[in-house]
Amino acid sequence: MTELERPRATPDARIVVADVALAVLAVGSSAVLLKVLSPRADAGDWVFVVLVALPLALRRTVPRTTAALVGLAAAVQVLVGSPVGFHDAAVLVALATVTGWTTRRTGLVVLALAALLVGLAALTPWWAYLDSRLGPATGTTHVLTTLGALVLLLAAWAYGEQTRRARAGAEAVRERAALAEREREQQAELAAAAERARIAREMHDVVVHGLSVMVVQAEGARYALPESAATSREALAQVAQTGRTALGEMRQLLGLLRAAPAGTAAGGGGPVPGLDDLDALVEQARSAGAAVSVRRRGDLARVAPVVGLTAYRVVQEGLTNARRHGGDRVEVVLEVEGEELVVQVHDEGNGGPAAGSGTPGFGLTGLQERVAAVGGRAAAGPAPAGGFTVRACLPLRPGGAS
Repeated sequence: MTELERPRATPDARIVVADVALAVLAVGSSAVLLKVLSPRADAGDWVFVVLVALPLALRRTVPRTTAALVGLAAAVQVLVGSPVGFHDAAVLVALATVTGWTTRRTGLVVLALAALLVGLAALTPWWAYLDSRLGPATGTTHVLTTLGALVLLLAAWAYGEQTRRARAGAEAVRERAALAEREREQQAELAAAAERARIAREMHDVVVHGLSVMVVQAEGARYALPESAATSREALAQVAQTGRTALGEMRQLLGLLRAAPAGTAAGGGGPVPGLDDLDALVEQARSAGAAVSVRRRGDLARVAPVVGLTAYRVVQEGLTNARRHGGDRVEVVLEVEGEELVVQVHDEGNGGPAAGSGTPGFGLTGLQERVAAVGGRAAAGPAPAGGFTVRACLPLRPGGAS
């Protein structure tokens, strides 16, 4: 069953109000015209005005029920010989509505029944009375009025069919948009999972580096202890400091990896890049034709290795984004502000993936995951003065290790 075939469980209030207003207008105007066109109309004829036109109040809420009520009332009116009047135009409205708001098959069935109803009405004395009011009471007039009524039915059905196609097209567009949104979210999740896998491969080197320093310092303390207690205390202090730092870094990385999908590998990988490798990264961008400038401010030696790795990835993503979107002039800034490292990459190109759409690219999505893993925050988007900016604020040491 398609969306167009499903009943409207909670109709729009504006639709209900508009349909009720139409029904009230139809009943009122039909009553006035019945008095003008049929001076001999009695109380039973007024009842049919209400029975035929009033169901239009529910025409888009329950279109099939409305068409059935209108058709039944009109058929009884014809059989009992009540006057055919303006209120019978409700048949046209009901036909157009049921065709536009249900299915093509339902519309064709209602069209056939309405045509049969017109044929029956054309045999009544009231139809002949209307013929006499429109022109000479001849067979030609009768045929023309009957054909005219059938043409009106076809026009109402055609209008309803056009409405149905327009609604089906709009529904298809909404479904495609929803599908595209779901696919985009799935791609973003896959990109985040891939980023977690890369972090897992690098975690080994980060932790091993810190623990190796601890081992060397501990060995030094062991050999120096008999000779110099002061040297031993200093070495043991370094062991404690390095241990706290390594544990803080590992805690941040493991906190992110807990959310990784089952089966994600956590080992392997090559040397871990850091701030010392930025010059080589910048040279690669320059060799590709970009004019890259770098500004460093503050004591970058205070930056923990895992934070340096994240800063390296921020710069790498910013340069990649600039290269992808025509940023020939790029400015890289690394600045220590208090207990934070601010990393910013600004290019003067035509904008990144967010330009004009507000949707970040998959690389930027992964970058936000990485920055959050060390307790930082990241943002990316078009700059007010033009171009595109990638910016991250990172703690010098994750987890508050000191």
